[in-house]
Amino acid sequence: MKKDTIEIENDQELQARKKKKQRRRLKARRFWDRLAGFIIMTVLVVGCGLLGLEYVILKGPSPALRDLFINTMDETRRFRFVPQIFLTADELDALHTKKKMETDIATDTELITIAANTPVETTEGGPLETGPHADAYGLVDEDGDGIIFTEVKGNGYKGYMTVILDPKRVFVGMPDSYGGVGLTLEQLCQKYGAIGGINAGGFKDDGGGGLGGMPEGLTIVDGVCYNQNAGATEGFAGLDQNGVLHVGFYSYDDCVANGIVHAVSFGPILISNGVPTDPEYLTSSVNPRTAIAQRGDGAIIMLVIDGRQVHSIGATYQDMVDLLLSYGAVNACNMDGGSSTVMYYEGRYVNSCSAENGQPRPLPNAFLFK
Repeated sequence: MKKDTIEIENDQELQARKKKKQRRRLKARRFWDRLAGFIIMTVLVVGCGLLGLEYVILKGPSPALRDLFINTMDETRRFRFVPQIFLTADELDALHTKKKMETDIATDTELITIAANTPVETTEGGPLETGPHADAYGLVDEDGDGIIFTEVKGNGYKGYMTVILDPKRVFVGMPDSYGGVGLTLEQLCQKYGAIGGINAGGFKDDGGGGLGGMPEGLTIVDGVCYNQNAGATEGFAGLDQNGVLHVGFYSYDDCVANGIVHAVSFGPILISNGVPTDPEYLTSSVNPRTAIAQRGDGAIIMLVIDGRQVHSIGATYQDMVDLLLSYGAVNACNMDGGSSTVMYYEGRYVNSCSAENGQPRPLPNAFLFK
C-alpha cells in the first residue's frame, strides 16, 4: 500500500512538471507570436505610410518634389522600380523627357593661362617673405607640393576636393585589358604610381553586374583612342598636350584636331568657358557625385560628394555648379556618380563609398595625378 502511494505521488509530481513545462512553452510561444505580430504590423504600418507618402509625392501638387523623387530613384539602380508602383511606363517616359543640351560646345583655350607653380611674395606679418599663401579662393598649398586637398560642405552634403596646380600632372589611367575586368581606383593608382585620383567615365553595367572594364563612349589614354566610333555620350572631358581641359561633345576627329591625349565620356557639362550650364538642362536628384574642372590659371579641380549616407545625402548637378564656380572653375564636367564615386589620395580612400557592400567598384578608367 505504501509503495502504491509513493508511485502515485511520483506520477503526480511528474505530471505537474510536464504541465509546468507546457505552460512555459505556451508562454514563450505566445511571446514570440506577439512579437512577430508586432513586427509584422509595424512593417505593414510603416510600409503603408511610405506608400502613402510616395503617392502624395508622385500625385501631389508639387511637380518639383515629384521630379526630384523620380530622378533620385532613377539614378539609384536598385530602386528604379519604386516610381512604377503608382506611375505607368508612359507617364514615366513623359516625365523623363527633358530638354537636350546643345552639342556644339567648344572650349576656348584662350581662357586658360597655365600659371607657373612658384612661391609668391607676401607682406603678411611684416617684411616681404616667400612661402605658403592663400590664393584667390582661400586655398593654401601648405607643403609646396603643388597639390591642395580640402573638405567642402554645402546644404545637406559633404565632400572632398583636390586641386592640382600643374595640369600636366593629370592623366587618364585604365586597366591592363580593354573591355575586360576593371580595376579599383586604388589598384589604378598603384599601377601608374599615382598619388591619387577620382573615378571618371561610365561603363557598361547591364543589370548591375558589370565587370567594370568596358567604358561607355569615346575614351583616350596616353594618345590611344578606344571606342573610336562611339563619340561622347552625355558629355566629354579631355586634356590636350598643353594640359588644357576640354569639355563638350567631341568626336574622334575633334580630339585629333585639338590634340587631346587623355579623355573620357560622361556628363552632363556643368560649366563651359566660364558660363554655367542652364539649370533646365541639369534636372537631377541628390546623389553621390564626381566632377573634374579647370580654373583659369590651369589648376585642375577634382571633386567628390558623398551621398546616400547620414552625414551627407548627396548633391544635385546645380550644387556642383555652384560649388565649382565658387572655386574658380572655368570648365567642368560631371563624371560617373552613385556607388562609383570615389577619391583616393596618399594611400587611402578619403570619401565614403555608397556601394551596398561598402567596397569601391572596379572601374574602366580614372583621372589620376602624379
